[in-house]
Amino acid sequence: MLKMLAYGIIGLLAFSPISWGLKHNGNELPPTPPEKAVKLFEQYGGFYKANTEERKIFLSFDLGYEAGHTGAILDILEKHNAKAIFFLCGNYLQEVDLINRMISNGHMIGNHTDKHKDLPTLSPDGIKKDIMDFQNAFTTQFPNAKPPIFMRPPKGRLDEKMCRVTKECGLKTMAWSIAIKDWGKTPIDHVKSSETLLKRLHPGAIVLLHITNGGMVKTVESFLPKLLESGYTVGNPEEIC
Repeated sequence: MLKMLAYGIIGLLAFSPISWGLKHNGNELPPTPPEKAVKLFEQYGGFYKANTEERKIFLSFDLGYEAGHTGAILDILEKHNAKAIFFLCGNYLQEVDLINRMISNGHMIGNHTDKHKDLPTLSPDGIKKDIMDFQNAFTTQFPNAKPPIFMRPPKGRLDEKMCRVTKECGLKTMAWSIAIKDWGKTPIDHVKSSETLLKRLHPGAIVLLHITNGGMVKTVESFLPKLLESGYTVGNPEEIC
């Protein structure tokens, strides 16, 4: 009985959800992530920063729905010849023109699951369904585009079975090393947001931004020139495949 109880406790710990949170260190040093999550990434091929010492960052945007700002973001990226990863949910696949523009401009599409569910609360089959429903819908609708190879878990919530199932689906879990509080509906202060992003820069950073916030256009518009002035460049996501 004691042995069975011990195995049960070990199992619960192995599958206990982890919320991706970071301690930012400044001085161009990478942040300190949750230790348990890093061990899972090492085991199942996930990551939160690129393996480079170059002063280079990688942009990523999470999009569950279109709030009317993506076209402007694409304009800014095109102006600076910057490429990004757009993590989309199933609902966003109706935005055909915007997705075609992302693809034609050389951006990468990532898998943010079909229904944006809290993956650790699902069974392995449920996780697989939410990931593969998006994967299959995207490849069917955009057959000439490169299929997503990265999956970003909704809300940054993960556990062992999620990382394992993601790998079994042929994708890699991608988290992030820089983010700001930009997921709310109240427009963020673009000056403060840009300054925060600049303070958190480090070589190989993966930056997470949300285009659903009304202040994001001005934030990116302010951030990119200052990033380039500081000696950093924006890497192409293809470099971290």
